[in-house]
Amino acid sequence: MAGTSAVTTGAPVSAKDALSGATLGAEKSTAEAQKAQFLTLLVTQLRYQDPMNPMQGTEFTQQLAMFSSLEQLININKSLEKLGGLESSFGQSQAVGMLGKQVLSDGNTVAVAGGTASNVAFSLDKASTDTLVNIFDTQGNIIGVFDAGERGAGLHTVAFPARDQNGNTMADGTYTFSVLAFDAEGKPLQPTTFSSGIVAGVKFAKDGTLLTVGPRDIPLGNVIQITEPKPAPAAGPGI
Repeated sequence: MAGTSAVTTGAPVSAKDALSGATLGAEKSTAEAQKAQFLTLLVTQLRYQDPMNPMQGTEFTQQLAMFSSLEQLININKSLEKLGGLESSFGQSQAVGMLGKQVLSDGNTVAVAGGTASNVAFSLDKASTDTLVNIFDTQGNIIGVFDAGERGAGLHTVAFPARDQNGNTMADGTYTFSVLAFDAEGKPLQPTTFSSGIVAGVKFAKDGTLLTVGPRDIPLGNVIQITEPKPAPAAGPGI
């Protein structure tokens, strides 16, 4: 018809399709960019819609609701990021408070520094009438035997004066230990050992907070107990 120009729109682009495209490109764009892209495509769709077949009111309302949902998700994500930052700061403050504390983690080591030893730590599933702790050097040689006496079931931290079986002060370093325990019938028990040491430093790494205990860095999540250091008895450990 003369005086009438045809409107060419091509395939219509819906806001729902725009949202899907924004989601697929999440790795290459930020949430704010996706929000802007969604709004731009929605406005473009309205501008170039077919006047002979305009968008229905219900469809437009649904797409606005989708946009609102996307915006809410972006705001929730921002709030979670802020909460994560606060949680990280709180965890770091807690870790700093562990300086100078005695901590236990999985393992079987004990540290000696300046003539003072960290506690020997182990747990028993039942009471023992005789409990011996063997101390080994880095070559696996027994250099001390510590008599822990009778022990009930549960976790035990036992102090010793960092002296070998000859009464000599043990050199600074990290030692390993094993526990021999026997019940009232003389049957051997199966103790579970733990590494013990004094927290001398705190490191904040990308993978989490690390506690420096002797020559080792222990992840904060691996700590199972935190206590004040227990003073060693005056008597030597030899038997």
